Amino acid sequence: MKPLSPADPSTIGPNRTLARLGAGGMGQVYLARTADGRLAAVKAVRRELAEDHDFVLRFAREVRTAQRVRGPFTPAVLDADPEAPVPWMATEYVPGPTLKEAVRENGPFPEPSLVVLTLGLARALQAIHAAGLMHRDLKPGNVLLSPRGPQVIDFGIARAVEGTVLTRTGQSFGTPSYTSPEQILGKGTGPASDVFSLAGIVVYAATGSPAFGRGPAVEILPRVVSEDPDLSEVPESLRPLLTRCLAKDPAERPTSDEILHELSARPLPTAEHGWLPPDVDQEIGDRHRELDRLVAAPPSGPDPVPRGRRRTLISIGGAGAALLLLAGVGLAVTRPWETVPETADTTRTEEADTVGEEDPPAGPALPGTFFGTHFSGDGDSLYVNTSEAITLWDWRTGELVETVFSAGDGERPHSFDVSADGSALAGAYEDGVVLWNDAHEEVATYTSDAPDELDLFDSVSLSADGSLLAFRERDRDGNVTVRVWDPAEDTVVWEREVGALLPVLSPDGARLLLDHGSDLPRLEVVDLDTDDTLVRFPLTELDEDDFHPVYTYAFAPGSALLGVSGATERTTVLYDLSSGEVVHEFESSGPFYGLAFTPDGSRLLAGRASDGLESGGLLWDLDTGETVLDGNSAIYKDPAVHPEEETIVVADTGRESTTLFFLDPETLRDTHRIG
Repeated sequence: MKPLSPADPSTIGPNRTLARLGAGGMGQVYLARTADGRLAAVKAVRRELAEDHDFVLRFAREVRTAQRVRGPFTPAVLDADPEAPVPWMATEYVPGPTLKEAVRENGPFPEPSLVVLTLGLARALQAIHAAGLMHRDLKPGNVLLSPRGPQVIDFGIARAVEGTVLTRTGQSFGTPSYTSPEQILGKGTGPASDVFSLAGIVVYAATGSPAFGRGPAVEILPRVVSEDPDLSEVPESLRPLLTRCLAKDPAERPTSDEILHELSARPLPTAEHGWLPPDVDQEIGDRHRELDRLVAAPPSGPDPVPRGRRRTLISIGGAGAALLLLAGVGLAVTRPWETVPETADTTRTEEADTVGEEDPPAGPALPGTFFGTHFSGDGDSLYVNTSEAITLWDWRTGELVETVFSAGDGERPHSFDVSADGSALAGAYEDGVVLWNDAHEEVATYTSDAPDELDLFDSVSLSADGSLLAFRERDRDGNVTVRVWDPAEDTVVWEREVGALLPVLSPDGARLLLDHGSDLPRLEVVDLDTDDTLVRFPLTELDEDDFHPVYTYAFAPGSALLGVSGATERTTVLYDLSSGEVVHEFESSGPFYGLAFTPDGSRLLAGRASDGLESGGLLWDLDTGETVLDGNSAIYKDPAVHPEEETIVVADTGRESTTLFFLDPETLRDTHRIG
């Protein structure tokens, strides 16, 4: 990181430059503060490239594609303007050294660090390839280091530069020591080419030297094409895998999935020491202190960018760093280190506040425990339910419209629901259930016939049109009765004494799902007209002593379909309640946090946490039965789809607050956020 010179721009687009980070073939890279107060690495394109019309078109296309890449090992593309006089692209800033710098300054990495490095690189390639990109220039200089794992940068840039004035004049954007044989021979590239480069990076980290030696390109390229790599200094346990990755024939190389599967059972570093060598941890700490000094300095120069909350990406080394690693067999995910530094936060970008208490917040906060969201009937507003309050937001602008119920004044109900058409709201209190209209006016109440014996009402659930309401009533002895109430007629149309934790009405009000928690059956769906049980989960008979999966579920709108995901069964089934048959069964690894159908019932989303190697959830096309997206997405917890499918809202829950992300339904990239 170097100070700005008089020749450097004070702003690039809406971003105020703070320091120079470095330079590459495409242009200069700056540390900058974005308009919303975040820190970013902004790459400004070289003048000769900016004047190349074909490059600008390719750059715009690659940026759009790169914005779909999301995962814990690929810093997100935050913003870009390919059509600016000086085209630029801003990505999340990771204040760590490159792998090239770390090995050059501190020597080769130990074996446990190499395993984590390989896992992270494979996960990064999964995210890049899933977006339809190839990296084409994967090398140690394009891998940044942080305690959360290796961070792969500059994906898509090599393709954007191909055929420009730079490559026509002989500057290569593939690095000879890490370029695949097929790339050198002009036979085209694919995911296997990036796997070849991945192996070369691991060899460099293990030995301090490239797999095919050093020297000018004219000497190295023939070795890559025809000679065996030198793996003599690589730990023996990694040699077979790296040998396959460096095969001359792309068809003989393992895929990223296969690499992850093979390494999933390997020993990983302990929480005591982190995954990085101590000297690298120390260097990252030094960079953070330098960064703190820099962002604490007041802005200077003309046209300062408005200051929001000062935030910087966490990359602090040492004990307890929250690295996200594979564990077990296959692609199961865990967080092996339970402790996190006090300055750390576990949100999607792993950010933390730094100095500047006078700075206003970046946006209204969502404090407290998060319980869910509901769109209004017209889709213009969003109800957000937390332990602190139930609030109404203009989701397009991110403005708070109204605090509907506040815990502070005792008005917030224990349980809350909104009908799909937005005509009714329901809440449960200790002494009864209340129904409101869309103007938040009370229209009906249900109270117990024996109020002195009552303990609590809770777990309300509305049908899509608000004509029926299900809830639990629990007496002081713990006896539970589930009732379905018709508010218009003030009539209970169904009731049963049953120890269910949650009753959930189907959108048409014809069926009721009973979630029995830890009891068998875990789930039960009842036909409210006949009182017949239509299905129980687990679908197979189990003994009481067997381990029973935890389920996430959702009714499809306008049909008799039910989606059910079993965290330990690693399956998601689409069950037809009218025929009693499983329509689709998808392999999937949980845990999941919420299922949601699109309004037309054609797609099913499964929310998953934003941390972990399998960051983000899944998406299935129910017409074709295909898995459209599996991890490395922004489908976080509790997805809810706009009634006209204008957006999808998901939650990224932290320890003290929640951030809501709004996703473009086509690209599944977040367009904006609240919190």
